Amino acid sequence: MSRSRQSRAAGSGSVPFLVLDENRLAWTAIDSLRPGHDAEVSRPVSTLIYGPSGCGKSHLCDLLVAASGNTAAIVSAADFAEQVARNYKAPNVFDPAAEYSPLGLLILEDVQHLCRHPSAQRVLATLMDDLRRAETTIVCTSNQPPAELKGLIPRLANRFRGGLCVSIRNPGPASRVQLLSHFCSHLQIGIPLPVLRLFAGELAVSPRELLGLLLRFEDLARQQKKIPDARLARAFLNQEIAPQQVTVEDVAKAVARQFGVRLSDIRSPARDHVVAVPRQCAMFLSRELTGEHFSKIGDYFSGRSHSTVLHACNRIRQQLDNDAGLRQQLKRARQMLRIS
Repeated sequence: MSRSRQSRAAGSGSVPFLVLDENRLAWTAIDSLRPGHDAEVSRPVSTLIYGPSGCGKSHLCDLLVAASGNTAAIVSAADFAEQVARNYKAPNVFDPAAEYSPLGLLILEDVQHLCRHPSAQRVLATLMDDLRRAETTIVCTSNQPPAELKGLIPRLANRFRGGLCVSIRNPGPASRVQLLSHFCSHLQIGIPLPVLRLFAGELAVSPRELLGLLLRFEDLARQQKKIPDARLARAFLNQEIAPQQVTVEDVAKAVARQFGVRLSDIRSPARDHVVAVPRQCAMFLSRELTGEHFSKIGDYFSGRSHSTVLHACNRIRQQLDNDAGLRQQLKRARQMLRIS
């Protein structure tokens, strides 16, 4: 399961990761775990990256997964808890150690979802010990540090504290300007710097939300055939309450319209090339624009696995480098969603 360092910047599927003051320590921690980075330096028992939604935790993990290739797995904590619960009803169906120890890397996302599942926490604590003996790297993400996760059992909290815990914060004003400029440069969006500074000063939000706002403003200027200047930006901001959230279904509908296929065909199990590429594009944009987990995206597309979704994301990303036509199709799909 992988996506490369050139994959996304906190919510942007085709933008390289931008290292900022707010994410530098987290980036350094993840970068140090890359295979072959420095074999002589001992690795922590576990690494926990914590911070608010949309700040780039998943993207950082994706960079590490990209470097690890097929020896990595990404699992949501909610799915892990569900697997453990099912195993209690049907013993020996799920053996975490047998499933994950052969891997070089296991990423467990959103461990805060385990706080209501003490049994899953106990299984995870044991699994972390097993993975350490198997020399499997484990990285977790959370919206809070271990000390603030209510319901975390002491045994698991101690495992996290015994490893490396690194925070990642939403960008401050200066970093928001850098991010917005970065997005514009790599997505070829022509918005003047004064406008970017206005957005950065007015909106203390996550990188993902900044991207959504930027893309919607570009769409507004295009639809109204107006110059994207400070006056239009101010009018746009005065009507803003919160960045609109896009769903996987929204993305799938936009891609279906753009490629001229039926939504039902994109969601079907069919593997025909005529729907395979649009489906992969829909998966790619769903991950980019919604931030949903691979498994959740796969569920929408006839229950496909998270590895299938990840493969689709990688394939489309690679094609974007050399296929101008595909880049235009994805851009128009974003525009249909009225966020780009």
